[in-house]
Amino acid sequence: MRRSFQWLITLSASLASVSCAGTARTAPIEQASPVRALPAGTDAASSADADALPAGFREAFAEADSRARTIAYWYQCVGTIARLRAGGTFGPAAAAPRIIYCERTADGIPIGGVYDIDPAFRTVRRFSTVRLDGTRPRYTGAIDTARVAMEAKLVNDVTRAITPAWTKLGRPFSVVPVPLPGGAMEAWAIPRATKARTFVTGGDVAYARNTDGTIRRTVDHTATWTQLPLAVNGAIAVRSAERDVAAVTDLVTARYHTDLGREVTVQTTTMSSTLVTGLDPATGARVVWRHVAKSPGR
Repeated sequence: MRRSFQWLITLSASLASVSCAGTARTAPIEQASPVRALPAGTDAASSADADALPAGFREAFAEADSRARTIAYWYQCVGTIARLRAGGTFGPAAAAPRIIYCERTADGIPIGGVYDIDPAFRTVRRFSTVRLDGTRPRYTGAIDTARVAMEAKLVNDVTRAITPAWTKLGRPFSVVPVPLPGGAMEAWAIPRATKARTFVTGGDVAYARNTDGTIRRTVDHTATWTQLPLAVNGAIAVRSAERDVAAVTDLVTARYHTDLGREVTVQTTTMSSTLVTGLDPATGARVVWRHVAKSPGR
């Protein structure tokens, strides 16, 4: 059954304590995109298509899309883990750890779990994880809990930093951790719709940690926040406010609705990008982006 996106984010807010409260729901997708962001250039397309694209576009798009894949997986995983927690997989629901953890391991295993952390965000406690493939067996591989703690602290700091302003604007959001290749880490605030049968374009912001422990904003699309109606069925056109590469929020929306069987095209000022059936050899994904440069005036 197709469910609305709001239930999932509400559940992730109350259980994971990483986002503002809201209302929406989703259906879980068990085999999802990797949670780790991938290097640029991993989307699949013909060399002829690549030659027709502006210089640097493919690399910039791939970097934005890698974050979108990470965030889409996080939403999918959080919904699954929340249901497993409620069903007693991690012990009695009333007493089980409340923070939700999601990742794909280096060898591609999708895992998720729950944990607690001390008020200073230094020590992970009661960490319990399962594989999200097969019959949900316990995952017994090594996990760097120091990194998990740093990730939780970054999400908490970003949430605290933006909540007053976003609450004043009436914009609900989710803060999603995005680990990057090489050990770097970001946290993305992804806006959520305020009305049923609508979706938001633009509006996302991203933060990273400075060496002195403070956080810095690395991406700011706050001014482009736009809420648009969502058709009940049929193709979806996501009209991004960006000139060339769509905002991460726009690409997350495209991947989410593509997973639900909708045809989705993301349009910027200069480009039109559609997710089509194909095989991405870098990720194993069954959909790939097809990019077409717009003619002047389109």
